[in-house]
Order: sequence, then structure tokens, then C-alpha cells
Amino acid sequence: MVLVPKLDEVTTRENVRELLKKYWTMKRMSSFEFSDSYYDTTGAITYSDMPKSQSNRNNEEYRIIKIYGGVTKDRMGNHKRVKEIDRVIESLPNKYATILRLSYCEKEKHSINEIAAKLKGYRVNELGVREEFFYSTKNIEKLKSEALIFFAEAYGEGQLLAYEK
Repeated sequence: MVLVPKLDEVTTRENVRELLKKYWTMKRMSSFEFSDSYYDTTGAITYSDMPKSQSNRNNEEYRIIKIYGGVTKDRMGNHKRVKEIDRVIESLPNKYATILRLSYCEKEKHSINEIAAKLKGYRVNELGVREEFFYSTKNIEKLKSEALIFFAEAYGEGQLLAYEK
């Protein structure tokens, strides 16, 4: 009997990739525009010497319905998933967050070579001087694999983790 089951890293990475590939679809489907801000819902004060006509309409309710009119449960669910993905990516170390953001969460997807060109690292050499370096494509692939596992551990209480049987 095993107390701690062994993590199936290949399946776990695939689970994360499947979720992150849907990121922009979920973001597009969940986007609802708050074209009316808080200030728009309060309305401007107008003065007039004309007699006020009686209205049976509640203007505050009407404005809120106008803002949230097209929002459905599916759209709110997608909105929550997108926010959760963004939160988890922000909680990762910078190099992992940058790699995942550039690979999956940008409008223009970046290749491994482009990510390697953009991602910089810093180290202190033997003389005590801080120097900048770039990662190789092999290092980026390795870091991306690690980032996918870290993401799976942090997302949704580990629901993307897969264990060997």
C-alpha cells in the first residue's frame, strides 16, 4: 500500500495544456463589457423649471439590467475560470509565469525560440559582477515542463493532477 501516490507527470502536463489551450476561447466567451461605469449608473443631476412627469420605471434597475443583460451562468463560469488561471499564473515564480503567459495567455502565441529570446536570467560571476544571460531552447522546454506541473498543483485544489494507478 502506497501512502503517497506517484504523480503521472505526462498526463498532468496534458491536462494543463488542454485547459490553457482553451484560455482565449473562455476569455472571449466570458467577456462582457461594463460600458456603463459606476458614475454612469448614478446619472447626472439636471435642473429644469418644467414640471416633473411621473414615471413608473426604476432607472437604477434599468441601468443594472442594461449592464448585466447578456451575462449567463456559462459566461460567469468562464469568467471565473479565466480569473483563476490568471491568479495561479501570477502566483508562480517569474520565469515560470512568463513562460506560461507567452505560450498560452497572449493573443499572439510565442514559439520556444521567441520565448528563449525574450526571457532573461541574471547571475553573479566569479568576480562578483552581475551579468545577464539568455536561456537556450532546451532550458525553456525544461522550464515549461516544470511550470505546467507547478500550475497543476496550484489550480483548483489540484484537480488537474493525475496519479499513477
